[in-house]
Amino acid sequence: MKNICVLFFLIQYNFLLSQDKMESTVSYLNMTSLSITKNTESYFSKFGKDDEKKSDGSSFDLNTIHGLVFWDFIALSTGISIDYNIKETFLSTPILLDIRVFSNQDRDNCLFAYLQTGKNIKWSDSFDGNGTSSKLGVGLIFADNEKISYYVDLFKKSKDIELIKHQNEGNYKITAFGLSFGIIF
Repeated sequence: MKNICVLFFLIQYNFLLSQDKMESTVSYLNMTSLSITKNTESYFSKFGKDDEKKSDGSSFDLNTIHGLVFWDFIALSTGISIDYNIKETFLSTPILLDIRVFSNQDRDNCLFAYLQTGKNIKWSDSFDGNGTSSKLGVGLIFADNEKISYYVDLFKKSKDIELIKHQNEGNYKITAFGLSFGIIF
């Protein structure tokens, strides 16, 4: 995963340096959002879905991605997220890979769909690691001016994480639906 991220950043750097020579087929994208998620299903893998089902959890996450838009419709991005889960009370930090498709070229007032996946990393003892996270969503961009736009999106999120304090119970698996509010620079 680390080699893939390094390769992607090198490719991005190369495109950004040569962007003046291209006919606007590649542009830069920076999207940052705050998400609120409601768990519809959460359980520990050693118990299974039917043995210990909980659905009263929720989470907040701050998510930022940076990437390139190709042919004005498709964006490939990498980023990072900080997720705070309320039910089992843990912080996780997934490194993200994101692909988005936009409904029109200018992205000022348009629809978009995305798939985002990531692997959790452990920065310190405050963060839990060894897991994955993924989102599938749709959204709407609202243009404010030439430099800043806002967006809202609805998504389905799946998360699988190893919690240090619950190692005997297996990985904590979450399925959730959420809403994001964000800004595009």
